[in-house]
Amino acid sequence: MARYSRRDRPDYSHLKGKTPDQVFAETYARGAPGEHSGYYPERVNRELLRLFDERETLHAGEAAAVYGALFAKPAHTPEYTADRAASLLAWGIRLGILTEAEEGGRLAWRLRERELMWETDKRGRARQIRCLPDAAQAAMNRRRETQARAAATRQRAAAAANAPRIARAVDSLLIIRPDYVAPEHPMWREALPNALLPATLAELRPMLLDAHHAMDPRGQQRWLHSLETMCSVLRLTGSVDRGSPPGERGTPLPLDRPPAPAHVPDLAPMDPDDDAALEGL
Repeated sequence: MARYSRRDRPDYSHLKGKTPDQVFAETYARGAPGEHSGYYPERVNRELLRLFDERETLHAGEAAAVYGALFAKPAHTPEYTADRAASLLAWGIRLGILTEAEEGGRLAWRLRERELMWETDKRGRARQIRCLPDAAQAAMNRRRETQARAAATRQRAAAAANAPRIARAVDSLLIIRPDYVAPEHPMWREALPNALLPATLAELRPMLLDAHHAMDPRGQQRWLHSLETMCSVLRLTGSVDRGSPPGERGTPLPLDRPPAPAHVPDLAPMDPDDDAALEGL
């Protein structure tokens, strides 16, 4: 695990002159120092679930290699990968996600639970949700059920409130660009996970009108913002041609533009949601 200099820069000099096996053993022996809060326990939990996959047991001799195959980047050295793998396992022990045993003279680890044991609540605080003592587990289950019902109620209310604006945005897109084809793009795929893309807006209209019901209130707002941004871009530019893939000819489709106003007010800088909407065009 990285150490930090006086200027808070990560320092990996402690890895120099050591083999990956030595790094792994020393890092794991140090344990998981420091505090854990926020999203970090959930992140550790998710990475461990990926690391183990369908494995019942992970041994010390294979842990770094398995970790490297999943998470390492080309620039990562074997020593760095061993350091990160050992740190992850140490945090798994500290958070109670893993159990440790010795098998055949070497350390081995097992998952206690193949579902998330840690999650991050709405206030950004880490909380353990599984493998608690009986009384605490029963209380946690009741609390989560109550929160889930309240969240579902808020989601339905938000969906009903946003439905008219989403319908107007979808119908405006159909009027402005009736032949537009929604591409296979993360923005469209996230909103329409079951759609056969690419497809025309006319074909997708029923799904576009219903998609927000499966989103939480923030997701609904992002989706509505994306649709309204696309309407604005198409009205103002008359084309969504952003360049063609190699080997294909561009086919910008101009639209009838209204007369330019005498004065155009200054526009605010485009926020990240605007960029995401433009990428989806």
